[in-house]
Amino acid sequence: MLWWMWIVLWTVLVLVSLAFIVGAVWGLVTKKALPALREVEAFADDLTVRWNATAQGASQPLRTPAEPAVFTPVNSARAAYSSGRDQRQTARLIRRMNRKDAKGQPQRLSDLRRAERKGLHHGPLV
Repeated sequence: MLWWMWIVLWTVLVLVSLAFIVGAVWGLVTKKALPALREVEAFADDLTVRWNATAQGASQPLRTPAEPAVFTPVNSARAAYSSGRDQRQTARLIRRMNRKDAKGQPQRLSDLRRAERKGLHHGPLV
């Protein structure tokens, strides 16, 4: 190989490597850093608004304190958890049945039975 061919080869290699690094940094900045900065900006704006409202005498706290769960009776905590779980399951069931309706797919028999047990009326079969 001639001596100038080595120079061309290494020049191309360095330029390709540089282009790859620039592309990787560009992708990282546009996909990760900018959305994170936008989120930080939104949080700072919200914090500024609440800070100014508090400084002007409004008694709105920065966040609502949660009720301590240590003193909650066990039965009521279990009932609240069960109620929330049942609501989430029902919402998931309705979403799944609506999605299958929208796609024109047949419903699962277990979904139809669950809907019937919960008193949901869906379609001609229930």
